[in-house]
Amino acid sequence: MKKLSRILTGMMLISAVLLMFTSCKYMKMDPPPDVDKAGGGGTDNSCWMATASNMLAGAGYGTGTTVQVRADEIYSEMVANYGIANGGWADAALSWWLGSANNTWSASNPYTIVTVYGNKTRVPWTNANGAQFIGNELRRCQFVGLSISWPTNGSSGSGGHAITGWGDNMGSGTLTTNPVSVRVTDSDKDTGGDVQAYDYDAYTSPNPSGPNNGNGWYFDYSSNHPFIKHIVTLCPVDDPSDNELTQRVVGSYRIHQSREEESASDLHYKVRTDADILTYKTTIDWTDKVSPAIVESNPRRSLTVDWDLTEFPVPYCTWVTITTEFILPLYNAIFYDDVHFTYPDNFDPTIKEIHKKPDLYWWLKTPVLMRADQILNVTGGYLVAGFNVINPNLSGNQRLVGEYRLIHEYNYKQDPEFHEFLLAGSEGYLIEKISFGHSYGYLSKAELWEFEKWMTLVEDSVYYLGEEPFVIPIDWEGKLPYPEGEIIPDDIKKEILEKQK
Repeated sequence: MKKLSRILTGMMLISAVLLMFTSCKYMKMDPPPDVDKAGGGGTDNSCWMATASNMLAGAGYGTGTTVQVRADEIYSEMVANYGIANGGWADAALSWWLGSANNTWSASNPYTIVTVYGNKTRVPWTNANGAQFIGNELRRCQFVGLSISWPTNGSSGSGGHAITGWGDNMGSGTLTTNPVSVRVTDSDKDTGGDVQAYDYDAYTSPNPSGPNNGNGWYFDYSSNHPFIKHIVTLCPVDDPSDNELTQRVVGSYRIHQSREEESASDLHYKVRTDADILTYKTTIDWTDKVSPAIVESNPRRSLTVDWDLTEFPVPYCTWVTITTEFILPLYNAIFYDDVHFTYPDNFDPTIKEIHKKPDLYWWLKTPVLMRADQILNVTGGYLVAGFNVINPNLSGNQRLVGEYRLIHEYNYKQDPEFHEFLLAGSEGYLIEKISFGHSYGYLSKAELWEFEKWMTLVEDSVYYLGEEPFVIPIDWEGKLPYPEGEIIPDDIKKEILEKQK
């Protein structure tokens, strides 16, 4: 009935995920897709197809207005091809679907690299940093499927199952240690909601609850802890780790609940950009007990996001921060439209307009660094910006109706010292206290709002929002703490690079 209601509504109606988990937790996307088996949990052998369908839908493939509808559509096509009686491998399902006529995104087809780590025999994946590796693949542009078996205390394990990895108990930054927990969706289980959390056993003393087959990543999925035998990743043609093509962009919009009469029961907004979104995540800092309903555009360049906060209403005079992260193939821009709270007695359409927040459209343009391939010691990085949104028709503390922070990633082929910031939005509002800074490491949401290492402050100027963007040039020539490098002949460069290997 769960999947039937999703299809009928065309929306993802995810129940609250009430998990005993640490306060800091990472999810690649929320809510993630969760395909259930055609016959119900545990009734057939199609878990490998469900896992592949979740990964493909998360990456933007399939037909439909939500990630769940697209995952279900892809799964139905796999079932039509393979049936549900026999087992299989998620990498085979991924490769088949990507090369089939069902892949209507094949013209650009950004995700075509399918990689298996570990082995397809029933023995543990012997990677001492495997949990960390899974976490970091998720934090890049990859999608990850986990293949597990159960230990027998013999030469090999027994049985097999496939589930989709979505996160862990750590923050959003690159992992330098193995996480304690893993977060998954599972075609056999919906315990506590669509997302489950499991704790890993220690790698060198696995499976304290039963027999084991040697070192590996066992976790408390069942009383006899299974182990990961291999993982499969789905990633774009470009390597996201080199920052050459795929780029990260973050827009964090802090808004004020300004209706004094009662608490807000819902929050709504549209967030979009000007390129196909490879992956995304949008969150609010009000509660982690609720997942939003998200409708995607086709092509996937905008998200319409609705948060049902009925059980966690937002009181008057409370600030709520919306943070959206996109991984994009080309541009760095985020547009927020129609941001507003709604209220239990919201029958009067004027209430929405009175308490609607200004639309904001910003771009950051970074020029290409000429002959970048011939320059040593160049790297990518992040431009950080912040500003205040002012309603001049209000007085006192009420004038400040919004605050904004953003992260713009540039790659090693772009000039780190010169940028151009453009901002447009709803007429009648002012922008004050614009600040720009720089970081070589990606900032978490908390770090972004704590950031104070500003290199450029535009504190004394006021800018008026409108349809035409205002432009602020950023000139950091000679200010960044690394050598720009020098142009050298190709033969000498080749010799240097060979010595560096």
